[in-house]
Order: sequence, then structure tokens, then C-alpha cells
Amino acid sequence: MATQDPQAAQPFTINPLTEALGAEIIGLDLTQPLSDATFTALERAFHQYHVICFRDQVLDEEAHLAFTRHWGELEIFPEEDKTKSAKTFYNVANTSVEGEHLPEDDPKVLFQKVNARWHTDSSYRYIPSFASLMYSTEVLPDEAKGGETEFSNMLAAYDALSDADKRRFEPLHMVHHYEFGRRLFPALPPITAFERNAVPPVSHPLVRVHPDRDYRRSLFFTVNAGNEVSGMALEEGQALLKWLDEYASRPEFTYSHRWRENDLVMWDNRVLLHRATRYDMARYRRAFRRTTVAGSGPALGPFSLAVRDALANDQ
Repeated sequence: MATQDPQAAQPFTINPLTEALGAEIIGLDLTQPLSDATFTALERAFHQYHVICFRDQVLDEEAHLAFTRHWGELEIFPEEDKTKSAKTFYNVANTSVEGEHLPEDDPKVLFQKVNARWHTDSSYRYIPSFASLMYSTEVLPDEAKGGETEFSNMLAAYDALSDADKRRFEPLHMVHHYEFGRRLFPALPPITAFERNAVPPVSHPLVRVHPDRDYRRSLFFTVNAGNEVSGMALEEGQALLKWLDEYASRPEFTYSHRWRENDLVMWDNRVLLHRATRYDMARYRRAFRRTTVAGSGPALGPFSLAVRDALANDQ
């Protein structure tokens, strides 16, 4: 939702980062009010590039929240993993809220290891999220290896599939399960009864259809929140997931973001996967805070009634 400020568009520069996706936004101060014209230009850039990075932003929590609210309603995090300072913020960090550098076996750090696998934020919800906005408060030094956030364009990945694979994937669904991280890292504490009720397992179409993008299709799967594919035997589905994991990593689909201090990076969870690259957690501190914009409805697949009815009416 754009502001009602009537002023003209504020000047800024858009620098594309790769052919697959990504652009950096230079020249905007997100602590200042945005005009309707400026927000409309940002919406176009976000729709075109899927990941936009605002450089050199000095954002406290209030400013971070205010900018996020331009894009829609915020998700409230029901998880009780104690990785946030408020219910609208999620700390993606190997540090505590108080600033302590945590050991690698701390549950908060183990959660960051779960995030080193391809996923989308909140895919384990019945209504997946729209977008995430993550702000860097501590980044790795230039000489450190790893610590980037990689993104993969699932629109491009779907388009590059063979016709046979497109037909094979069309009827499939995948189970997304918040508790799956405990299978990956059994040292994590068990989820609570509250969490189990708040985020039960959900099934989403493997091929996602986007009405706001002329009904284009993308792949929609997770490697950190499940490994079961509805419509396949367990072993067959797990083999498919392994193939998809490797397929999403192809360089023609991906962009790797090397974080700078005071970056705000916003990405589209509807059409992208992302993951954190590994780094020496014992040696280096890495801390971000993330807000998430809620989705507007469940993920639609090729056989969803809303999609079939809309396409039939267009014919």
C-alpha cells in the first residue's frame, strides 16, 4: 500500500545485478516519506527483478517496519524459537538479541544451518508469504569466505524444464512442514504444542501459477521444510527433491548476494528460493533482522479451480 504523499517520484538509480534476477537501488533514503510515484516505480522494479537491494540505509526497527508496511500486512511469527526481538521481527543471526556471539550448538545457530538449504520463507504456512525484507546489522569481513545469501529464479527454472518434466510435475504437491528442521538437526528442541497447532504440515503445488503475472508458472518446493512429494512413493519423491535441489543451483538461475553493512534486501518468496551459504560460525559474527509481508491467499496450481475458471473465461 503506497503512501498518499502527492509529491513527484524521488530520483534513484536501478543497477541490474545478473541476467537471472536482482537489482540494486541507489539514491533512496528509506527513512524519508515515499511518494506514490516512487513506490509505483519500486513495485515495477520488484516485479521485474524479484530481488532488490537498497544500499546504504540506516534503519532502526521503526523505520524498517514502516517501509515494510508499504507492501502489505506483516506476518506475525508464531514460532517460539526465541530468535526474534518482537513478533514482527525474525533475527537471522549467530548472535543473541543482546549481542552475545553464540556457540554453534546453540538452537538459534542451528536454525541458521537449517536455512542453508533452498527454501522460501513461511512456505510451511497454509498461506505462504509474499516477500521478505532483511536488513544487515553485522556482516562478514571482506576476506571471510561464505555468508552470502543465494537466490534462485523459479520462473526461469520452470521455463527451462523439458515438456516431459513440465507434464510430470503438473499434478504433484509437496508437503511443507515446520517441524522438519528437527529431522535435519535432532539437537534442536522439540516444537511446542502451540507451534504444532499454529503451523501444522501443509501441501502446496509443485508447479505454482501466478495470476498477477499472466498465469506464468514457477517451481515451488523446499529443501529445509520437507522431503515428501504427494503423488509419489517416498523414495521416488525424495529422489525428485534431490534432483530439484541440484537443478535450482544452476548458475543461469541464481544470484549470490554478498552483504554489505546497511543493506536492506527485499525478495519475492512467490517466485524465488533462497539459502545462506556456509561460513565459519565460530569465528565470525553475522546478524540480520527480517520482516515478512504476508501472502494474500494459498498457492495456486495448474488444477486449482480459480486458475481453471479464470483461464476458461479468457478463452
